[in-house]
Amino acid sequence: MSEPGHLTLTVVTPERSVVDKAVCDAVSLPGELGELGILPGHTPLVALLGVGRVTWTDGGKKTAVAVRGGFVEVAGDAVRVLADLAAEKDSIDATAAREERDEGGVRRLGVVGNEQLAAVNDDVAFAEAKLAVAQGG
Repeated sequence: MSEPGHLTLTVVTPERSVVDKAVCDAVSLPGELGELGILPGHTPLVALLGVGRVTWTDGGKKTAVAVRGGFVEVAGDAVRVLADLAAEKDSIDATAAREERDEGGVRRLGVVGNEQLAAVNDDVAFAEAKLAVAQGG
C-alpha cells in the first residue's frame, strides 16, 4: 500500500525485479501510442508499453529505467510495469549502448519492409533510452 497522495511503482521483466514498490509522486512512461503521465488517483488503466524511459519522481529526485515492450497496469495508486526488457543505470554500459544505436542506424539502410524497419527503430530507441538513463536522465 502506498503512502496517501503517493504512488507505488513496480517494474519487472520475465527474468527479474528491476524496481520494487518505489514510493513516488509521479510516473511517466512510454505507452505504445504515446507518453503516459500517472499521478495519484489516476483512473484504472491497462496499456501496451512502448520503448523509452519509465521515470518517476520522489520529492525533487528523479529516477529512470529504460524499457522495451510489455504492459503497464494502474490500479488504485499502484503502477505495475511488466516489461519485456528493462535496464537500470547501474547495469548499462554506455559505450555498448552507443554502439547499438550506431549499428541500428547502419542497419536501417538495409531493411526491407515496414516490419524490419519498425524492429530496427525499436532497437535504436531502446539504445537511446539506455544512454539517457546512463547519463542520469
